[in-house]
Parts: sequence; C-alpha cells; structure tokens
Amino acid sequence: MTSDLIAMDHRLTALKARFADRTASQLNSMIENVETWQRGGIHHDSLEALYQLLHRLAGSSGTFGFPRLGRQASQLEQRIKPLLESPDFSASRARDIIDARFMERLCQLAQLLEDGEQNAPPSPIPQQPNLSTVRATEVLVLGEELAGLASALDHHGFRFHLAAMTTDIPEHHWHEGNTIVTSSHHLKQVAAWNKALSLRLQQKEATILCIGSDDDFSARYRLAELGASGLFTLPVDVPRLAERIEQLNRERQEASTGKVLLLDDDEELTEHYRLVLTNAGMSVRIMSRPDGLLNTLAEFRPDIVLMDIHMPPFSGITLARMIRFEPEWLSLPIIYLSSEQDRDEQLSALAQGADEFITKPISDRLLIRTVRILCYRARQLSKLVSCDGLTGLLNHSHIKQALGHEHARVQRQGHDTIVAMLDLDHFKAVNDTHGHAIGDQVIKALATLLQKRLRDTDHLGRYGGEEFVVILPECELPQATAMFEEICRHFSDLTFSSPEGQFHVTVSIGLARLNQFSLAEQALNAADEALYERKRQGRNGVSCYASITSPPDDE
Repeated sequence: MTSDLIAMDHRLTALKARFADRTASQLNSMIENVETWQRGGIHHDSLEALYQLLHRLAGSSGTFGFPRLGRQASQLEQRIKPLLESPDFSASRARDIIDARFMERLCQLAQLLEDGEQNAPPSPIPQQPNLSTVRATEVLVLGEELAGLASALDHHGFRFHLAAMTTDIPEHHWHEGNTIVTSSHHLKQVAAWNKALSLRLQQKEATILCIGSDDDFSARYRLAELGASGLFTLPVDVPRLAERIEQLNRERQEASTGKVLLLDDDEELTEHYRLVLTNAGMSVRIMSRPDGLLNTLAEFRPDIVLMDIHMPPFSGITLARMIRFEPEWLSLPIIYLSSEQDRDEQLSALAQGADEFITKPISDRLLIRTVRILCYRARQLSKLVSCDGLTGLLNHSHIKQALGHEHARVQRQGHDTIVAMLDLDHFKAVNDTHGHAIGDQVIKALATLLQKRLRDTDHLGRYGGEEFVVILPECELPQATAMFEEICRHFSDLTFSSPEGQFHVTVSIGLARLNQFSLAEQALNAADEALYERKRQGRNGVSCYASITSPPDDE
C-alpha cells in the first residue's frame, strides 16, 4: 500500500471513530429522552428529532461499517414516519407506536454499534486512477508500412512508438491510455496481444484504430468484431485520424474525472464521500449548510450536484427548485443522495427539479462508478449546448462567458492570465482554391493541435469562422509567447491535401494580459489588436499587445 493510500486509510478510520463516538452519544441521549416521553408525553418536535437521528443512521451507518445498525434504524424510522406526515398529530397514537418493543429495538442500536465496530472488516480503498495513464497521448503504430503515418502524427503533436510486430513493443510502453494504430491484416494478432496485456496488468484494453483498403459492410463488421474502434481507409486522411485520436484521449480523461458539489448535513458522511471521490480523481466541494449555495455554484461550476433530501430546517426538494430559478442552472444535473426507500416518494421528489435518485447506503466503489458516469454524461450534454459542432471547442458565447469568469477570478486573486486571439492566414484563398470541405479540415487540424499542446485548465474556443480565442489561467506572458510560437511552427509544418495538390497554412496570434484590464472585453480587444499587428508584420507568428494599431489591408 502506497503512502497516499495509508494516509487515506488513516483518515477514513478516524472518520469512522468520529461517527461511532457521535452516534453513541446521540443514541444515549435519545434513549433517555424517549424514557422521559413515556412517563410524560410525546410532542411533535421531540418525535421529529428522533426521526432525523434514525434517518441519518439509516443512510450513513452502512458506509462506516455498521450495516445492521443502518437496517434497524431504517425500520424504526419507517414506524414513526406516518405519525409525522399525518396532518393531525396524535400523542396517544404516538405512545402506541413508541411502545416497549420499539424502546427495546432502539436500545439495541447501541449494541449493534458496538458489535459492528468490533466485527466489521476494513473496507478496501478504491484506487485513484493513474492520471498520467488516463491523459497519455502516446500512439503505438504497429506495422513498418505505417512509418510515414507515424511521422505525420508527430507533426500533430502526438508521441508515437513505431514497431513492426507486437513482440517488438516493450511491455512498459503499453497501457490503457494508448491508442493503437495498425493495419487491418494485423488486427487479429494485435487485438489478442492487447487483451492479454489488459488482463495481466488489470487495466482496460487500449483503443485500436485500423488502417485498411476494404470498406464494405462485411469488412467493417469483421473489424468491429475483432475489437477495432475505427477504420481509416487508404490514403489516410491524417488530420481526421489525429482528430479521432485526440477525441479518444479526451473521452478517457473525462470518463475518470468530474466536479462534484456535495450538500448534506451529515458531516462525517460528507467528509467520507469527499475523501473517497477525491481519491478516485474527482474534484469535490462539500457544504453542510446551503446558505452559500448559489455563490458556490457560480464559483465552483460543478458537473453535478449531490444532495440529501432531508436537511432540517432545509428541504433538498425546495433547494433543487430554487436552483432552477436561474436559467444558467436549468440543465445542471441534481442528484438526490438519500436513504428514502419509498419509490413513490422518490419519483415525487424527482418530479420537482432533480434528475436522479441514489439510495443510501451506497458502497464506495458503486458511488465512484455512479458519480463518474453521471459527470461524464453531464459534460457530454453540456457540450451539445456550449461547444462548436465542427471543432468541439467552446462556441462564441461560451468562450466569452469563460473569459468573464476568468476575469472575475483574476480580479480576486491577482495572478497573470493570458488571452490569445488566433486567425488562420489567407484562409479565404484556401476555401477558394481547395473548397470549404478542405477548409474545414484545416480549422479542425488547428483545433486538434491546440488541444494537444495546451493544458487541461486552459479554455479554448472557436470565436467565429477561422478565428479562435484561448485563455491561459495563471500563465505569464513570456511562457505564453514561447508556447504559441511553438504552435505556429508545428502548424506550419502540417501538410494538407486536396485534388488541387498539397499545401501548408500558417496562423497569426495576438496576446494580451487579462489582469491588465478592468473589463474582460477590453482584454479581448487588445488581443485582437495585437493579432492585427502580427498580420502587418508578416503573419505566421505571435505579437503581444502594446498599442492600438490599424488593421491590415487584407486577410
């Protein structure tokens, strides 16, 4: 076990001890209170306090290794729930339910707590994914006949390993983050090798893309049956292949990460969930009270919200409805995480503003898998609204929205952030000579190169036509200049083909410091002015904002 997992185990053990201590104290106090009620009288508020304790134990006990305690607490909770839901509270009916047998089972909860603490085996700690593997960009090119293709992929920013046969690939070069490119006649051998390594190393199989000449239904079905995830016919459209490889990399990364806002008044349980989900590679923000919920949503911008239904004096159902007041959050997935077992109650809650219902208790492994799927699905749906259809980058309105959020963050924190405006040189001539379909390939190739060369924390958007906007948070101007100069060099090396022949395209870039301006729009205008300055100086390079300049005569 690694030092990180040991530290994680210690934190989870400490949380379990805190849960046990607090539960023992609350149970002892509640048992004394119930004994007092039996001698005097039972009031609605007192019964509500008992219900909330039982509800909390029903939802959290299993997570901390006390499943029998959780089940019995749930049964007692269901006994008193009708009393509280009745419009006419009856003290005499309450005494009939809170009888000697109920009291006996309530006292048993303390013994179940002690038994569970002694007998529960330690829960295995779910492993955090190897993010260097998930984000890997190495391409394994198998087959000497594909050497030229491997070299072309290098220009698109991919690291590659070329080998004639699978036996020539050292095992340490293989992992689930790879994309394998091979000829269709090698596929059977490559697929068997890929599967054997995945089983031995206990990872997912790497993705295989095929290069071949047969493109009929039978050939495609055979390739899919053998495990291929794509077919590219000869001659290979390299920009399209590079785009597909980058798409696979993004999907692998997004499937293992996520941003989760967790709202629950059970502090030990929310901290447990936070530790487990963070260890699994997700970013988690927890809240025990919803007072600052709207501010947290705007600042953290989660993929999903997990919340309990019962958080006295607040209702999760009401909070979900309140979140939907703002158009910005109409599509934000809200998932209830509650011990509510009644399916009618669950459906009623879902009908009032939420999207999913997860029933407590839930195992750590199931929680991780469920949250990953929900986060991935949320991001995919968000892309349909926020991303440009051709490139997959943020569209015009959403890159401007991202610029506004980063400007607000810069104003609070004071760090350097760079705004870049990019424009393809002489792009009208590309469309006129080679056609708009080829022009689209050029636009997608630049988008793919930017995604390869920039960080996960950077914002990339297609501003319109052949113009792009990039935002680099916490980046200084000299670093940004050097990085974009390298992008210019790599892009000018790419070779595009059409019936009119092969050709190259260059890109001009203007940079400005976001923190230099009081308004985000001013920084964008400054980057645009620097871009025009680059055009005047000869294109194919980077200029930084210095002063207002007039635009060039032509594109």
